[in-house]
Amino acid sequence: MENIIENALKKMEPAVLAATLGTCANKSNKKRQLDDDDGDGDGSGNIPSANKIRKPNEDVNLYSGWKVPSNKYEIPTISTSITPELFYKEYVSKRRPVVLRGSLEDLAHLQKWTNQYLKESIKGKVMVEKRAESKASFGRGNEIPMSFTKFIDLIESGDDMHYLTTQDVQADEDGRPDLMASFMKCLKNDFPLRPKIVGNLVPQNINIWMGNNKEGASSGLHHDYHDNLYCVLRGKKRFRLFSPGDAEKMSTRGKLVKVHANGRINYEGEVTTAYGADLQSDAAADASRAKDEAENRLLAAELAVKEGRDGAEEELEEAERMLEEAMDALIDIEMENDDRDEIDGDDEDDDDDEEKDVALFGGQNEGINIRTDSGDDDDHVNGDISPAENDNDDTENLCGRILVDKTVKNPDNFSLVPHHILDNEEEIRSKYPKLMEAKVSFCEIEAGEILYLPASWFHEVTSFGGHLAFNYWFHPPDAHDDFDNPYTTNFWSNDFKQRLVTLA
Repeated sequence: MENIIENALKKMEPAVLAATLGTCANKSNKKRQLDDDDGDGDGSGNIPSANKIRKPNEDVNLYSGWKVPSNKYEIPTISTSITPELFYKEYVSKRRPVVLRGSLEDLAHLQKWTNQYLKESIKGKVMVEKRAESKASFGRGNEIPMSFTKFIDLIESGDDMHYLTTQDVQADEDGRPDLMASFMKCLKNDFPLRPKIVGNLVPQNINIWMGNNKEGASSGLHHDYHDNLYCVLRGKKRFRLFSPGDAEKMSTRGKLVKVHANGRINYEGEVTTAYGADLQSDAAADASRAKDEAENRLLAAELAVKEGRDGAEEELEEAERMLEEAMDALIDIEMENDDRDEIDGDDEDDDDDEEKDVALFGGQNEGINIRTDSGDDDDHVNGDISPAENDNDDTENLCGRILVDKTVKNPDNFSLVPHHILDNEEEIRSKYPKLMEAKVSFCEIEAGEILYLPASWFHEVTSFGGHLAFNYWFHPPDAHDDFDNPYTTNFWSNDFKQRLVTLA
């Protein structure tokens, strides 16, 4: 943020710079005085958290999308021949899950993903989740590193204790996470970054899911923060689904503070916009765009004054006013950052800065853990690892870049309800009575089928056989029924352009 302000100041004319700094300083001092005097502060000028700003009587659950019409409802299946426009209108904008049957032309190359092809294509290490016993669920964050080749060998031997799920991704110097993990980039020519069926949704992450279980392995009941296009390539998956409208009944680990109209769930300390952007970074992006527009307008107005055009003086005054407001907004945001540092304590400046950068792009608000590439993360790895499993071959040189770890222990978005009692109504009624009030729906996804699951739909997935799936996560849209512009701002579309540069 300091760089944004510094660069903006360098570009300003001296007279405008003096006026802007003077006005911003006065407004900043007034702002601190107001913060000290209002009833919400403590006299220090500290800004109350976003959670405290919420009015006591404000409804927590604002979800307005499609809800399960009857208990034990079966999710319908449609043909992949549906147009992207109709798919968006009937399912994406309505936040309605649906199963797609039939091949998608731009995903046809996924059919060649045999074990041998994957072994030949993917080099290096992956993080693999290991469960404690065959009846335990995955999704607990106990991971071990091993070469991808060794993981495939385990799967082919019939092993059902290991599961390949979401992976560490690198973040650039601005904190922007890559679209996919390093090993996925080995396969990037086999799939588009954005399949045609999803129209203009912006991708957040692309993954492979792979494991082996004859009796069925459970993911545990949880929700994700993004729209999911889940393609089953091998095996079978059974989904148990609950609407975000029933979020209060799910007994989540995190404290629920808001469900947006599009279903996007926020927990205490993780408040975002409906489309998933951190509130402060969203405001900073708006202010930065306003600053750029004002600077361009100011340059044009100065040229008009030199050329003696009619109304040029008035246009120059308006451009200076716009730039002053934009700079005022940027400085206010920087002050809020400083105030939060004072509240939280800033003993580890470097680590805090890294976390803030990743939070700019939705990372910190989505159960993502920030760690360096040292590999010394005791909480990240299951303690019961044999030397043979903890494979240190093919270690990648990550050049000191931040790793964004999507698998953390005890994340907010998981339910406390054990997966093995979900079919036991008597036990549920006794221990988790609110869950009995929620309407559940089901679907089974066979190889060659695709599930579209909107953000924050709770789901428990049971995987059968030797299973392989490929999925996209997309930022949840918040514009009502607008295929061309599914988001109310350009925040994610602008971010996507920058991520493409990193991927190139």
